[in-house]
Amino acid sequence: MDFGILTIPLVTLAMAFGFAVFTDTQTIHFEYIDVPDSIAQESGYTPAVVITKLADEMQEIERQAFTRAEARQVELHADKKASSVLGEYLGVTPLIRVVQESAHMIPFTFSGEIVRHDEQVEFILRSYDSHHNKTRVSHTAKVEEMKGLVHDMAYEAMRVVNPYILAAYQFKRDRLSRDFTATLEIVRRELDDHHSQYAPWLHNLWGMVLYQQNDRQGAIHQFEEASHLDPAFLSPRLNIGVVKARLGEHDQAIVKFKEVVNHPTAAQNPAVTAAALGEWGFSLALTGRIDEAYAKFDAATRADPNFSDVYSNWAEVLSAQGRKDEANQMTAKALKLAPKEVIYTENLIGAVQSLPATASVN
Repeated sequence: MDFGILTIPLVTLAMAFGFAVFTDTQTIHFEYIDVPDSIAQESGYTPAVVITKLADEMQEIERQAFTRAEARQVELHADKKASSVLGEYLGVTPLIRVVQESAHMIPFTFSGEIVRHDEQVEFILRSYDSHHNKTRVSHTAKVEEMKGLVHDMAYEAMRVVNPYILAAYQFKRDRLSRDFTATLEIVRRELDDHHSQYAPWLHNLWGMVLYQQNDRQGAIHQFEEASHLDPAFLSPRLNIGVVKARLGEHDQAIVKFKEVVNHPTAAQNPAVTAAALGEWGFSLALTGRIDEAYAKFDAATRADPNFSDVYSNWAEVLSAQGRKDEANQMTAKALKLAPKEVIYTENLIGAVQSLPATASVN
C-alpha cells in the first residue's frame, strides 16, 4: 500500500503541534527516555524535558558546526514525548511510523534511561539505524549536573548520527585553544571505518586542521584524498588552490581555481564558485595582472552576490592600487554582508582561515 499521499497532511499536523526540526527530511526519533520519579522531582528533568533538551543540544551542535553536510531532523514537543503527540490527539502513532518508514525518514531511533547509583546518575542511550546497526553509550554525573550530562549524551548521539557534523562543531571549538586533539579523535575514529560515507568530508576537515597547524603539505595531501574520494566535492579543490596561493605558487593555485569554476557541479555551488573566482582574482593581482583580477572579482559577485570575502579581496587590491574611495565602498559591502553570511567549515575561506593572504600589489 502506498502511504505517500498521507505524508503531507501528517507532517503539516506535526508542525501545527509544535515539533522542532533540523533542516532536511530525515528524522531522529526518540522513542523514550525513562527517568525515575525521584530524579525527575529532584532535578526537574522529566522524561519529556530530557528528550527536549537532548534534541535542543543536538540542534545547537549542528548550528555551531555551520556546515552544509546533511543534517537530520529531530522531532520533539515541549511537553510530550517525541513523536507521541499526534498519537495522543489522533491515535495514529503506528500510522505515522509506517509513513515515516516508507519515506525512509527514521534512519536513527534512540531510547534509554537514567539510573541512580547512590550519589551518581547514569544516562544510558541506545540507538539503531535503518540498517539495524546498534550502539550503546553512557555517561555518569551527579544529579545536580544533569545539564552537562544531557550535553555529553547529545554529543555522543551526534557522533552516531553524523560524525562529520560533530567533528566540524569540535573544530570550531578547538580553534579557540589551538589544540585540535578532540577534532582529530573524532576524525580518526570514523575513518577507521574504511566504508564511512563521511570520509571525503572528514579528510577535508583533517586538511583544515593541518593547515591551522601550519602543515601545508600535509593539508594538501588530505585535500587531495578528499577530492579523490568524491570528485564532485569542490571544496577540497578550492582548498588546495588556497594553500598553493599561500605558498606563493599562484600558477598552480589558479589551475585548481579553474577546476572548481569549470566543474559541472559549479552552478549548484555558488558560494564555492564565488570563493574560487575571488581567490583566482587575488592570485592574479599578486602576480601583477590587475585588470584580469578585477574581472574575476566581478565574476565572483555575479556567481554569489552575498559572498562577502570577494568584496574584502577586491577592497584590498583597490587599496594597494591607491583607489581608496572604491576600496572603502567594497569594504562597506563586505561588512554589510558578513553578519548574514554563513561561514562553513568546509573551506579555508573566511572565518576559518587563520592565516589570510596580505596583498602587496605594486
